[in-house]
Amino acid sequence: MTAKQIRRRDALKTMAVGSSGLVHLVASAPAEGSVAELAATAAHGAGKTWKPRFLTSGQVEMLATLAEIIIPETDTPGARTARVHEHIDLVLSHETDQVRKTFLEGLEEVDRLSVSRYEKTFIRLSPQDQEALLGRLSDPETDHPEGAVGHRFFRDLRRRTVFAYYTSREGIHQELAYQGKQVLAEWEGCPHPGHHGDEG
Repeated sequence: MTAKQIRRRDALKTMAVGSSGLVHLVASAPAEGSVAELAATAAHGAGKTWKPRFLTSGQVEMLATLAEIIIPETDTPGARTARVHEHIDLVLSHETDQVRKTFLEGLEEVDRLSVSRYEKTFIRLSPQDQEALLGRLSDPETDHPEGAVGHRFFRDLRRRTVFAYYTSREGIHQELAYQGKQVLAEWEGCPHPGHHGDEG
């Protein structure tokens, strides 16, 4: 666990919950392939080997690796443990043909850039080189104009990863320490009198 990884997770946490970010992510998510459906699928398949609905096994491993770089394990679980790749595969299985095509082109672009730069496919790179390559894709100024495809893919993947992680058990309860609805024995009111036009 590095300081850089911790800073990245803090930034993503802010993205997820700050300024109603998570609410916006949930509201903009497709009706099918929802968090509720994923939970139901997971419960139904408990104890069984998970199988992807859309991606190939190789693409799933690449996706899981990319997601783990975006949200790595620190003192709380990372994206792989939270099964972010399973959620993204499920959602993609309900997306339009064009959305799925664009996502697959993004994965192919990552591999193309990896081979061009390191003479190896992404999954065969060292963890350090994988992180460095994803770092380049995250920079909108890298290798323009041809790098635009990779950057657009990174932004889409980051959005999908953040949503899947922060709506998972690991993201909600372990990372955000959400305890659920709490019953208050007594409501003491706002501790800032005069802020609500209640002074007469």
